[in-house]
Amino acid sequence: MDTIKITALLLILGTVLTATGFGIFPAQIYTEKNHQVKLNLLASKPKRWRISQLVVILGGITTVAGSIFLYLLFRESQASLLLGIVLIGFALGHVFWIWQLVLRIIQPKLFANDELPGWLFKSYSILVLLALAGFGIAFLLQGNYSVLGAGIFFVALLVLGLFLKSNNMPPIVYYAMTLTIGLTLLF
Repeated sequence: MDTIKITALLLILGTVLTATGFGIFPAQIYTEKNHQVKLNLLASKPKRWRISQLVVILGGITTVAGSIFLYLLFRESQASLLLGIVLIGFALGHVFWIWQLVLRIIQPKLFANDELPGWLFKSYSILVLLALAGFGIAFLLQGNYSVLGAGIFFVALLVLGLFLKSNNMPPIVYYAMTLTIGLTLLF
């Protein structure tokens, strides 16, 4: 299997795992405002909660692996330096994301009460969205996927603006962009 297909499959698989992880536990846990309701949900299905977060972690790790292969695709192009820098930001953002998810597993009450460190999710979001914009620029510079590059660049900046305005954005929105990259590379 060539590097393009491996990259595509890892990015697609990472998104699928992440979406699956979020789907394992009732979605109400992410939208509910009442802390007691969230605590009751977590208390009623503690094992399911841990599994859901572990699957999301696996999705994030798989997506980072896909981005490493994406760098390998560009290592001979004029976008290689940019993509190397972007890859570091993307991976570092996922370190903060995984940290947040581990805290959700070991301290679910803090998650239910919205008491986890907010800077973890904010750092993750900003770094990953800037990295996605950088991936878009890299595709533009590389030339073969300029429409994809322009789309990812502008969508990432739009989502970053919305995140900065609202201070909240479902992470699956970020993974939708890696899914788009993966599907484009696959076909």
